[in-house]
Amino acid sequence: MSKNLKIICVTGGKGGTGKTLVAVNLAVMLKNQGNKILLIDGDVENPNTHLLLNRELLNDKPVYMFKPKISEHLCYKCGTCAENCSAHALLYITNSVPIPMLTVCSGCKLCYKICPSNAIEEDYKIIGWTYYSTKDNLSLMVGELKPSEARSAAIIEALFKRMEDIQQNNIEDFDFIIFDSAPGAHCDVELLINKADIIIPVTEPTKFGELDLMRIIELINLLEKEYQIIINRSTLPGYKDVFLKKLNDKNINILGEIPFDEDIVLSYCQGIPLMSEESIFNTKNEGYLSFQTIFKNLLSWINS
Repeated sequence: MSKNLKIICVTGGKGGTGKTLVAVNLAVMLKNQGNKILLIDGDVENPNTHLLLNRELLNDKPVYMFKPKISEHLCYKCGTCAENCSAHALLYITNSVPIPMLTVCSGCKLCYKICPSNAIEEDYKIIGWTYYSTKDNLSLMVGELKPSEARSAAIIEALFKRMEDIQQNNIEDFDFIIFDSAPGAHCDVELLINKADIIIPVTEPTKFGELDLMRIIELINLLEKEYQIIINRSTLPGYKDVFLKKLNDKNINILGEIPFDEDIVLSYCQGIPLMSEESIFNTKNEGYLSFQTIFKNLLSWINS
């Protein structure tokens, strides 16, 4: 593992602000400078970094979660397991065998450990997958939550475990790891932010953008992390001046702005990162120049 490894988390309070666009292009620009990059897609309910990079999801590993399996002939029907289940995932009616409600089970195994009659067996189910691929010094790790499952944080933990296995076994020696988080300020996002060195919330100059930015900043401050924001769609009319004034009043630093730009949309749709060396969109237009400015500011921030 590189001694100077930096972990960057790109996040945001709401969906659709351009987090993945930013995360992918920052990863590409860092790679273009000769760095070895690991990009981790932590938006496990809607992963799409592989689409922007035109990559296939490879080397899948299932993520398993414990589920209780109760042997009725061994059960004392005492209700001890249900009484101690913090997730209330066991329905107990007096003098009856508890009924597991797997949709709310956290997989903590407490019921299995405390059952006085050893009536609860270990059983497991697949709740998702992680994927890993590498190409041209840019490795991609993706987490995917199985539809109908709710424990997305377990997929994040599995991503961390796979990341640590790669580092400890010296499979790759990364210079930068970039997290692309899910929108919001829930436990998945908290795990990623807490693991990172610096945080980049992506927002937009709208009232909704402002409200959701303040929510994610509240979480970042709670975790005592450094952050600077990126304003995407910065040429949206109507609210930008008010928005910028509020950011200034709150002493919120801006890493850069990304305007509406046709080439950004085209690169997004075609799976060719705008800042890729082989990109056909490097025409020195506003979008391209805005990413160059952001990258320059990011390197200055990291070095400081």
